[in-house]
Amino acid sequence: MEVVRQAWRDITAVAPLVAIALACLAGALWSTSPAAAMTCHIAAFLFCRFSWRWWLAIPIFAIAVATRAELLEKPVRESLAQPGSHFVEGSLIVGTPTGAFGDERFGWFRDGEGEVKVIISRALDYTTGEVLEIRGKFFVPLGERNPGNYSQLDQMRRSGVSGGLVIREAKLKGLRWQWGPFRLAERLRERLREGITQGLRHDSKGKEVILAMMLGEKPPRDSEVSRAFRESGAMHVFAVSGLHVTLVGTLCWFVLMGLPIPRRVGVILVIISMITYAMVTGARPSAVRATVMAICFLGAFLVRRRPSLFNALALSFILVISWAPSQVFDIGFQLSYGVLASIGLGVGLAYRFTGKIAELDPLFPSRLMSDGGRRWMTVRRYFASLAASSLAAWLGSLPLMAWHFGIVTPIAVLTSLVLIPLTMVILGGAFLAVFLGMFSSTMGAWINRMNDGVATMAYYSAAAFSEVPGGHWNSRKLIAADWVVFDTADGGAASFLDVEGGAMIDVGGRQFFYRELRSILGRWNANVETVVVSHPDGEHCGALPYLLDRGGLKRAILPVEKALSPSYRDFLARSNAGGCELEVGKIGERYSLDDDVWVEVIREGQSSSRGIADNRIMVVRVHWNGWKILVTSDLGLEDELAILESKIDLAADVILMGRHEWGVSGQKQFLDATGAQVVITSSGHYLPNEMPNPKWVGMVRDAGYALFNQAETGAVLMDFLEDSLVVKSFLDPDQKIELQR
Repeated sequence: MEVVRQAWRDITAVAPLVAIALACLAGALWSTSPAAAMTCHIAAFLFCRFSWRWWLAIPIFAIAVATRAELLEKPVRESLAQPGSHFVEGSLIVGTPTGAFGDERFGWFRDGEGEVKVIISRALDYTTGEVLEIRGKFFVPLGERNPGNYSQLDQMRRSGVSGGLVIREAKLKGLRWQWGPFRLAERLRERLREGITQGLRHDSKGKEVILAMMLGEKPPRDSEVSRAFRESGAMHVFAVSGLHVTLVGTLCWFVLMGLPIPRRVGVILVIISMITYAMVTGARPSAVRATVMAICFLGAFLVRRRPSLFNALALSFILVISWAPSQVFDIGFQLSYGVLASIGLGVGLAYRFTGKIAELDPLFPSRLMSDGGRRWMTVRRYFASLAASSLAAWLGSLPLMAWHFGIVTPIAVLTSLVLIPLTMVILGGAFLAVFLGMFSSTMGAWINRMNDGVATMAYYSAAAFSEVPGGHWNSRKLIAADWVVFDTADGGAASFLDVEGGAMIDVGGRQFFYRELRSILGRWNANVETVVVSHPDGEHCGALPYLLDRGGLKRAILPVEKALSPSYRDFLARSNAGGCELEVGKIGERYSLDDDVWVEVIREGQSSSRGIADNRIMVVRVHWNGWKILVTSDLGLEDELAILESKIDLAADVILMGRHEWGVSGQKQFLDATGAQVVITSSGHYLPNEMPNPKWVGMVRDAGYALFNQAETGAVLMDFLEDSLVVKSFLDPDQKIELQR
């Protein structure tokens, strides 16, 4: 018991602000999770000093943060709860870019109803601090309708954004001087970008790594570079956060060590360098958090106090949460503080194991070591400390990574021993190239090419670590179901089948690919080796060229050899060079996807003489462990009657259908001929002719079919179990049906 008391005294003496930080956390959680908030509140009292002042401070901070959260978040919640769009007129202050590439910016829009924070779309032509009189469209996007997709609404909510803004007309009224430092930072960013890439090839892997490490310009999630760093557990080196800010501060300190300046002045210059770097990289939340943490820690030297990691961490936590309570729900925020707290708590224990590589023989007097031996011992101690920090950081991030991303990467501990030193070299080389480039572009380019070699080495190191058996694995199934019928919202179609190598039946259009599909496949870490295309319509096959460019596509089962669709023709022209084998679906052929999963062609694609693409449908039936899914796509009335007259076996358990361009699909006699129990129909939310007719919906339901109308369900998920087939809605998991054999 005395040991516990002593530990409590040590914590309250060294880090008294931990109690206040827990109180702020309780306030931030109060509106969404009262139980968690109460737990944090109790913990705050347990960790506070035995004084009435501290007991009073805890509820005051909790109430203050809870009140601020309600005042900031309530209008945002109310705005985001009303999806739609309308035209607006008013004044707009242009803010900083929302991401690394500057195509979207934050802004503050004011009209007669007040001021709201917005995200400005297509904002490349605008500058931070501009005051504009604008006419445009204010919009709130729909909630996510497909699993695995990035939630734009959640990101808006965490950023305090009430909606998006598309500018139609704009007139410049002035320029806010208060935004001058941010404009300067953006210009410095452009010069820095030019300086660190001068002389490098456009397709260089090293260039991608340098830009990601220096400026946070991450390559696409499905690229080779991103995959290598993600699967080796080193993706954090691409996030401009605590690691980068610390390394920049360290590099600055190494430079200042050789100058005759007082220590406190040096600390101030280091802090200024960190603030400048955070602003130049876009002042993103992760960089700002890291800078605030560093200032809180280094500030102790300025006031001649002994720094405390936990007290500095708690102080920065209080400042960040008090300013933006919604940050507590941000994954980056959780990782930042969780990892640092884990390092503070566990690095000493971890060093007991890793420190063995730096132990000196106790029988050997240290004064007898040679200079070379001392230098070697310094290197060993550095890597022992780095290994201890990496192990503690990985253990701290483990539950968060497994929960949010479904991946476990124990290899990250070893990866960090290689990549963190290389990251420091790359950052140092980049700054050196920019500095020398101001005097000689040739010298700057020469340094960049050397840095490109180091960055390429970092990439290949990450790739090698990602291939280590057992180095990473998925902690849970990332793909939402065995068969995911996406809601493309535009009248098109796309389905993903979780079979060996991955397969898709229709792939959606170009917009759907860039808006959702690319991100979803990346988050699922899913390959697509086989595609089956129902007909050459742009909203069904438009993403084919982009899937080919993504890599891994080996086989395409097509309805016709030729079509007028530009995307279809582009895919046909480039498929051979992309390593994709083309087959035109034939009746009687069996196209295997996996063990006990295969595709049967019910009706071949029709000739071009039939006009529109919806008259050229290839109808297929997928057999999955004995279950039958009939995919009719946009089959029309005339073709349904032709199939019925041909006496083709249409037996199925589920029908997956769309809408014919002329609006007639899914007549009752055709549905009855299949014997199906479930009908899944696509829906174009903004196209009346792509919406299921209400009378047709009523007819299908009155006939006893379980109808999944994607206007209501969003994506539809199918899981093929041993003795049953479960079909359910993504938007409403309670809407489901389980078919028994």
